[in-house]
Amino acid sequence: MSLLIVEPFYGGSHKQLVDLLQEELEDCVLYTLPAKKWHWRARTSALYFSQNIPISEQYRILFASSVLNLTELAALRPDLGKLKKILYFHENQLIYPVKKYQERDFQYGYNQILSCLVADVVVFNSVFNMESFLTSIGKFMKLIPDHRPRDLESIIRPKCQVIYFPIRFPDVSREHDKDPESFFKVLMHLKDLRLNFHVSVLGETFTDVPAEYLYSTPEQLSKRLQIFCKRPDIVRKHLYKGEMTPFSWAALHGKFRSLLTTEPREDL
Repeated sequence: MSLLIVEPFYGGSHKQLVDLLQEELEDCVLYTLPAKKWHWRARTSALYFSQNIPISEQYRILFASSVLNLTELAALRPDLGKLKKILYFHENQLIYPVKKYQERDFQYGYNQILSCLVADVVVFNSVFNMESFLTSIGKFMKLIPDHRPRDLESIIRPKCQVIYFPIRFPDVSREHDKDPESFFKVLMHLKDLRLNFHVSVLGETFTDVPAEYLYSTPEQLSKRLQIFCKRPDIVRKHLYKGEMTPFSWAALHGKFRSLLTTEPREDL
């Protein structure tokens, strides 16, 4: 159990990533909370995990998504605070879309900034996500009426890096024509991958995405899925025209393995 993975929002891309890491890496232990009531997970999950993660001398690395208030967990559990702490950003609360800037809840972004200060390594799923977070810190902290902290970007930036969200596509060729329900499940998985393959990543990678791969509404997606279910040969015979290699697990597993392994602690 040298790698402790903590995921307060166990669903969507968050679930896909930690499940993949637990499957592909050795000596992992995973603690999660269901993917609902996101705001409460961000507010309170650290206290829950502090009471429910058993004390162990086997832990070497703590990996968590930025939904977790890492600062609170490290304070409540000093034994976990001593580990190599890695924070992974699927999205950041400094630029997450809101109708009006005044409606942005300051606490969520503030918690992420504090978590970055406590973390040893901060990983983002895209350059856009990283730069938008780092360059927004100064403006965000100006919301504090007085006694504002300074130079936070310069403190956090040196510990930041980008590792793309890894994609591992299901083998559609194994689904049989006589099993449309099974084939539909594969297509829905592909839809989830598309939703979780954030626009920020696509924007910095693809400059000209063929129209055949895009849809504007859920209705358009549903219609295409229905066509694929009726004609699975369309999917099987099609060769994707874009470049996906940099985002495959085969290309990224070495980076994650290097990130999530460490030398034994000298104090043990």
